[in-house]
Amino acid sequence: MNKRISILAVALVTTLALSCGGGGGAGNFNLISVQEEWQLGDQLSQDVARQVHLNTDAEINDYITQMGQKIVSGTDAPFNQLPWHFHVVDDPAINAFAIPGGHVYVNTGLIAAAENASELAGVMAHEISHVTARHTTEAISRQYGLSVLAGLVLGQNPSALTEIAAQIVAGGATARFSRDDEREADKLGIQAMYHAGYDPRGMAAMFRVLQAHAQSNPGSVAQFFSTHPTTDDRIRDADSRAASLASTAGLITDEPRFQAIKGRLA
Repeated sequence: MNKRISILAVALVTTLALSCGGGGGAGNFNLISVQEEWQLGDQLSQDVARQVHLNTDAEINDYITQMGQKIVSGTDAPFNQLPWHFHVVDDPAINAFAIPGGHVYVNTGLIAAAENASELAGVMAHEISHVTARHTTEAISRQYGLSVLAGLVLGQNPSALTEIAAQIVAGGATARFSRDDEREADKLGIQAMYHAGYDPRGMAAMFRVLQAHAQSNPGSVAQFFSTHPTTDDRIRDADSRAASLASTAGLITDEPRFQAIKGRLA
């Protein structure tokens, strides 16, 4: 077993040498390869499932999965060729989060707060882009280091897996991103939702909805804002990026099925 860990450690060091020079997350510090990240995500998702209450409404889950997969199709390789999983969390708080390896979680509160499909797509595209930019695995790499990561990828450190999952769910250290990370996720998300056929103006529109809720009911968006600070500058940037994209007839702003899904949550 020690030999296996040593072999993995060598592989992770090789990954570090490659990822520090380029790749996801603007070439930031990352000890985990994309293949290892997807393995880690499947393990983490089991812990997350024990820490949240997942919605079991088949119609709602099917719609969120369909929207998520559509947005993933607008991302770059290799991420648009990997398996992704979309989950609905029964929680009235307006929030969404993602864990490594293509697992994205959307609260029922976020679905209810979005006024149209493009607004929901904007938040989902942002979360998907945190994964494709590999922001969370960068944070885990910085926080835990090589010795812990070797056991994580091999599934030999369940307590650390549970701790990481709990931090992400609660908005802890591994769920918090820098301004540059947020800016990159906005940029990539707007491009992905545009290529998937959604009106890219939906992202900035949803940020405005979140700001309105922050004024009328601060507790409803406290967790989202703790991990995704939303400023007027950020909204202006999102508006500008959306406006820079070529106007295309038929971009989706809303669709009847989204409103039907909202109705199921009423």
